[in-house]
Amino acid sequence: MEYLCTGLHSQTVRFSSQVGIHMEQQSMCPQINIGEDRFPGFYIMSQFHIAELARRGTVKKISGSSPQHVAYQIGPAFNFRINTRSAYPLGLPDEFAFVSVLRMIGSTITKNWNIWQMQDVNGNEQLSVRLNGESESLEFTFTATDTGRQTVVFSSLPFLFNERWHRVLLDVSRRSVTLFVDCVMIGSHNISHRQKVSLDGFTLIGKLKDNPVMAVPFELQSMLIHCDVTRARTEACFDLPARISCGPSPAVSSLQTLQSLPVTKHGMNKHEPLMAMGPRTV
Repeated sequence: MEYLCTGLHSQTVRFSSQVGIHMEQQSMCPQINIGEDRFPGFYIMSQFHIAELARRGTVKKISGSSPQHVAYQIGPAFNFRINTRSAYPLGLPDEFAFVSVLRMIGSTITKNWNIWQMQDVNGNEQLSVRLNGESESLEFTFTATDTGRQTVVFSSLPFLFNERWHRVLLDVSRRSVTLFVDCVMIGSHNISHRQKVSLDGFTLIGKLKDNPVMAVPFELQSMLIHCDVTRARTEACFDLPARISCGPSPAVSSLQTLQSLPVTKHGMNKHEPLMAMGPRTV
């Protein structure tokens, strides 16, 4: 299997389907005015007012992946948790890309923590992007309409777990999820149809998986939900000092769940949704 360092071209689809996808993306994603140098999508750092918190001294402003980039030291003193409806008033589109440039520091490298997570009103996980330092893997958890909670695991990623800057991109489509690290494609998996997230819940960043009250320290340069998946894939990584080399990756991606259960006809294990993990704070 070949891995490319540039974005992949999107497949041709029927005109009617393409129009429907485009209309959905336009209606659910923030509108961009002509002439604005912005991406169509949700700017997660703005949702959490991180720049304003830096001006107040709550978080520390630092240099990012290059001297020209600004980043911030996140956690563990501040509780990054907001109401989902305020950040995503119409929810998430069926297709999007999660993109973040970050750097793990200290003991965070070995922790199992959520970069970004959506919970329902009872604290149950609905959607998340997780870095598992114990197994050196990246995990994407979602709720399938037919089988409940599912977790896609991209394993054997030792080049990601260090104190260097990395760009993580998850391309989430209707039927698959694809991981890119530092602009190199790691792997892709088919997934079941995702259930829409409940807006009557909470969105968090930088929290331990097993105790979402506890924040972890890390450095964050950017984090957004990109509505233009093709454009997100083609962004360059030349400013990243830790860009991994092109070519076949030793990483092996797999689908796992929190219990060892039989594989379904979709090639996925299934398990019942988990109960709330730990107390919640406002």
